[in-house]
Amino acid sequence: MTRDEFIYYPALSASRIKKHYTGDISYAKFALAKGADFHEQILETAPDQMNEEAANVHRCIMAHPIASLIFTGSMREVAVVSTVEVLGHQIPAKAMLDIHNIGLGIIADIKTTSAKNMEAFQSDMIKHYNHIQAAWFANVAGVDPSKFYYIGVPAKAKRSNATEDDIFLCRHSDHDLQQAGFLIENYIREEWATVSNQLGRARV
Repeated sequence: MTRDEFIYYPALSASRIKKHYTGDISYAKFALAKGADFHEQILETAPDQMNEEAANVHRCIMAHPIASLIFTGSMREVAVVSTVEVLGHQIPAKAMLDIHNIGLGIIADIKTTSAKNMEAFQSDMIKHYNHIQAAWFANVAGVDPSKFYYIGVPAKAKRSNATEDDIFLCRHSDHDLQQAGFLIENYIREEWATVSNQLGRARV
């Protein structure tokens, strides 16, 4: 499935659920576009063809004892579609996984960040409702949500003198994931009648 096919595939995505809580984020269009370009470099480009910043980050990832295990042998930019059950509803669902290491049963997501330390990065993931993404992606892919990792990439990780200590590798707590589940259920209660009709028309 191509990215365009994925975008228009009639199924519920984490980004649509998150938007219910974050509102319109078009103000961040430039940052989102820049992040997409970086994702293409780090996930879809051979290491010897990466630009300098991506190559520096790749080097940090491969030097990190856990991140390197996740990254090595994984599939990148994997489109997954399935049916998930929420509050008794059978919901067509989709997720675009940055990194899927099937052998380890792990999903990972690359996040560029302005956070200066791990604590700030983890706080930002909750602030921007990314725990919804973690729970949704895991459900769609059939992976234990505790096996969803973030690889946080601050500006310093893009420098030539960066080390593995400059990237942020973390997961959500059980409490975070439980809260994400509540938010997803609340969204389904409030919006599923409308969304299901829209998805049904898209399938015609």
